[in-house]
Amino acid sequence: MSDDISIRNITKDFEKYSWEALRQDLIAGISVAMLSVPQAMAFALAAGLPVSCGLLAAIFSAMVVSLFASSRHLIVGPSNVIAILVQGGISMILFNNFRDVTGPERETLVLQILSQLMLLVGTIQIMAGFLKMGRLTHFISHSVIIAYVSGVAIALFITQLFPLLGMDIPPNVSSLYERATYIISHLNMVHVPTALIGVTCFCILIILRKINKKIPSGAFMLAFVALATYFFSHSYYYFANNGYEFINWLQVEKYFQTIPLVGDTRGDGMIPNWEWPYFNTAIMNNILPVAFAIALLSLVEATSAAKNTAARSGQRLSTNQDFFGMGMGNLLSAFIGAMPISGSPSRTSYIFECGATTRLAGVSSCLFVALLLVAFGTLIKDVPVTAFAALLVYASGSIVNIKQVFLCLKATRSDAMVFILTLLACIFFSLDVAFYIGVVLSISLYLKKSAMPQMAEFTVDDEGGIHSIDAHMPHIPKKIRFIKIEGELFFGAADLFQSALKSITEDDTTTRVLIIQLKNARDIDATSCLALEQLHEFMKSSSRYLIACGLTHQIWDVLSDSGMIDVIGKANLFIFDERHPLQSAQRAFRRANELLNEKKPQEAPQLILEPVLVKIEVN
Repeated sequence: MSDDISIRNITKDFEKYSWEALRQDLIAGISVAMLSVPQAMAFALAAGLPVSCGLLAAIFSAMVVSLFASSRHLIVGPSNVIAILVQGGISMILFNNFRDVTGPERETLVLQILSQLMLLVGTIQIMAGFLKMGRLTHFISHSVIIAYVSGVAIALFITQLFPLLGMDIPPNVSSLYERATYIISHLNMVHVPTALIGVTCFCILIILRKINKKIPSGAFMLAFVALATYFFSHSYYYFANNGYEFINWLQVEKYFQTIPLVGDTRGDGMIPNWEWPYFNTAIMNNILPVAFAIALLSLVEATSAAKNTAARSGQRLSTNQDFFGMGMGNLLSAFIGAMPISGSPSRTSYIFECGATTRLAGVSSCLFVALLLVAFGTLIKDVPVTAFAALLVYASGSIVNIKQVFLCLKATRSDAMVFILTLLACIFFSLDVAFYIGVVLSISLYLKKSAMPQMAEFTVDDEGGIHSIDAHMPHIPKKIRFIKIEGELFFGAADLFQSALKSITEDDTTTRVLIIQLKNARDIDATSCLALEQLHEFMKSSSRYLIACGLTHQIWDVLSDSGMIDVIGKANLFIFDERHPLQSAQRAFRRANELLNEKKPQEAPQLILEPVLVKIEVN
């Protein structure tokens, strides 16, 4: 996989372009656009933003990513995970800093905060691409991602129950636990007409899904509700104004007017207004953690979606190029009032299955989204918000992969612990805090595993061959012990390495010479050198010796620069020779016997020793 950033990908797709490829790209584009329109609108409402923020992102920002990303099939747009993060972040800033602002001023302030958030997100992602930090996403374990996505699914379900049931979200209720408790304790506040429409829409989605899974059920449901709302409203006013008293007696208008509607989504409202992003240093400390979380999560989703499709298409990807493309798209969102974009695994896979051949398929899907809004924007504006809430509640059930959840819970105890703690953090804390808790846990586990150098004891026979022995064999006291060390020996593992070797020499007072082989040790630093010096002093204080063999040239340079060669003694250090792999160990054993003979000349050299396997485990 290449890590370079280049615009060569844009022209490369069209070097051998044909009319047949254009036809396939257009068919794939319109198919994906049918899925993008309802999702973009629904996720904008989930984020507490006007639907235009989601639609602008699905048209313009997504088009930029389709042009600049390395994957020719990557489809991006507003997503459920990012929408919930945006909603939580902006709500927190409004509650902490602008609690008294209401009405139109509050709506304007929301868009201003969004533009600053997008400026930070786009800048972070572009910098990550140019600094070649594509491997940054590898430090987030799969357990963290699955747990966080599960938490987002719960958040999406609970949050959208409020508009589905016609209830307002109280401003002082933030965590998912508090919101769920509030809904249960305030069921008497459910608005029955709104709830009936929402439940009906939810049932329509289930029925369409049962009929055919490939049907864009969200688009069909919204089209049905839009037409039903349009004909119902016009029929009601016709009958009410022409003497049909039973219509007035039913007082349908009173209930209909209390149901929130989407609002203006006409095509002329989709032309972006170019404005400089709002920038307020007073809220920077509050919004920056949310921006980092959104930037990292959207990159994780985008690279994951691109890799899944590339595994089937055989295309080579550049993670840093995708970082750059995502950053350009989100940076554009800051200037046009759009919400963040993220990779869509479902739509990326779907456009590949529809036969898309180049990135023009993604570009055409964005153009078809705009055309659909121009054609049907008048109908969509009268769709009740509860219909979109039903779509999101339904979507929350398909976010979580149950098989992957059980895999994380059953694989290892550490995976299960990370999954459970991250999920609990999503329930009891804000989602951005929960994300950072999961990332810290993931990195901590990585450091724990990398800080566990493996140590195994071996022996040398009369011919100089090194042999391993069953670890379950009984321990026999010996004067020379030979231990191989493998793994990282950076500062995080140095203390563990030193303590383990000290415990060996403390438990076995018979040992006079300790030989350590460092051929497979990596990343020795100043802390490791200090640990070696302290181990040498400890051995020297009890008239014992430390010998190191299998030293690579890199390790030798570190020991030389740090002065450790003079401390341990050049005669006790042996460089590894690739032409003679066993030579350094054999020379180390000869040196050990020389030291023993100097101490006690009457004793014979001890070459054949009973080894014991020694491993370090950190609980």
